[in-house]
Amino acid sequence: MGLLTWIQKQFGISMNTEDKGGQESKQAKEGQFKVLRIQPTPNPDAFQFILNGKVMETGTKTFDSPDDAGVDPMAKALFDIFGIQSIFIKENFVTVTKSNAIGWHTIMEKIGTAIETHLHHYEKGDEADEAMGDKDVHPVLEDFRKEDFFSYNNDRKTEVINALLDVAIRPALANDGGGINLLSVEDKTIKVHYQGACGSCPSSTTGTLQYIEQFLKEAIHPDVEVQAN
Repeated sequence: MGLLTWIQKQFGISMNTEDKGGQESKQAKEGQFKVLRIQPTPNPDAFQFILNGKVMETGTKTFDSPDDAGVDPMAKALFDIFGIQSIFIKENFVTVTKSNAIGWHTIMEKIGTAIETHLHHYEKGDEADEAMGDKDVHPVLEDFRKEDFFSYNNDRKTEVINALLDVAIRPALANDGGGINLLSVEDKTIKVHYQGACGSCPSSTTGTLQYIEQFLKEAIHPDVEVQAN
């Protein structure tokens, strides 16, 4: 029996990936969340838990270790489950990444219970998520000229790179249950940190990283280098 079939049979959760945004309820807004469906990501050790309402109004939130959980009840409950490595929250989903030393069938039910019992609504995340609204061009990029990039100060360089990631990279990663955080810009080296499903995905250090680096080379300068920490 395949894992997706097992999930559907075990928990009665549909694996249909069609949008169900219309099912958001007042109860979900108040923190009474239910898992509508569970869907895989490109990372075999990460699954997205899609909720019945908006979990976070803006931005994203990442817990990479039990120390990051602090007083957050859901994060603490999830890290109490053996094998959980990271948690990523955005919009209406929670992505949970586990160690490859443990099987999903031993922890899936515990994860779902922890989320439904302890998840609360967040007004905003710790990591900014710039919304473009109806604009075709990100506001930061309207007057950007790549030949001027290396003359910018670090704050301006950071704004430009984040805007480029917002436009071309983050939406695709979010669809797969993950994200990317810009750590620093040091001369021609851009350091990033993967979030959620992207964190331990086998492709994150190969194909995905190469794609991001190639995009930024074309958008900024052929000499830039992207490193994932």
